[in-house]
Amino acid sequence: MNQERRQHQRLARPFDGNWQGASGANKCRIGDLSLGGCFVETLASPSAGEQTRVTINFGGDISMTFAGTVIYVEPRIGFAVKFHELDAQASEQIGQMLEALATKR
Repeated sequence: MNQERRQHQRLARPFDGNWQGASGANKCRIGDLSLGGCFVETLASPSAGEQTRVTINFGGDISMTFAGTVIYVEPRIGFAVKFHELDAQASEQIGQMLEALATKR
C-alpha cells in the first residue's frame, strides 16, 4: 500500500505556467499544486536536486513565482518541485487562493 507523503493538501487542477532553472526554461502546465510544491508537466525537464523557479498563472492577471528544488523527475512527463520555505504572509495568501480555487470548481 502506498503511504501518502504529502504534508499539504493538493489542488489537482491544471494551470498554465513556466519554469526556469540551470538546465533551461520552458512553458509548462502545472498538474497539481499545494503550499509545499507542485508537479510541472513538461517534456523538457531539469535534473533532480536542481534549483528552479516556477511561475503559475492563476487566470486573468494573477500569477505567482515560487523558488524550489526539483525532488524527482518522470522522464517525458514532468517533475515535482518542493518550494523553498515561504514566509507567513506569502503562505497565508497562497493558502487563501488555493482554498478559493478549490471551492470554485
